[in-house]
Amino acid sequence: MSDPRAKMVLVAHRLWDATAQHLGDSDDVLVICELLLTRLEARLRRWIGAEGYASLLSRSVAESIHDQPALTTIPNLVADETETAAMTANENEQRDAVLALLVTMMQQLGGIIGDNMAIRLIEQSGTPSPRGVAGSEHNEPSS
Repeated sequence: MSDPRAKMVLVAHRLWDATAQHLGDSDDVLVICELLLTRLEARLRRWIGAEGYASLLSRSVAESIHDQPALTTIPNLVADETETAAMTANENEQRDAVLALLVTMMQQLGGIIGDNMAIRLIEQSGTPSPRGVAGSEHNEPSS
């Protein structure tokens, strides 16, 4: 697959599915969103720093929100609480919005470090760890 955007979409779907499976196939979209975004934040901050992650997220939300207004229904993504409270969205719209956000994050990051590296970094950062810890520390298998 040579099209970077197609790879990004595929990775976004894989991350969503892996997170849902990690939660026992939870059908609560907001729980999946929270875990996925928490994991991404914790792990990406190691590579791009807290300010870099905050900038990446805010730019990606700003770029995505016009086409994906359901992002306003995901807690902690939109700074303006009135904007968040004004929108309602079903779970499919929320899932699609977060998938689009992940793609936009990869595109934004790809503009700096290249598409392939951005895809790989987001994929590794969002993949559940074997022990299920969404922290910034490296998880070593127990001896």
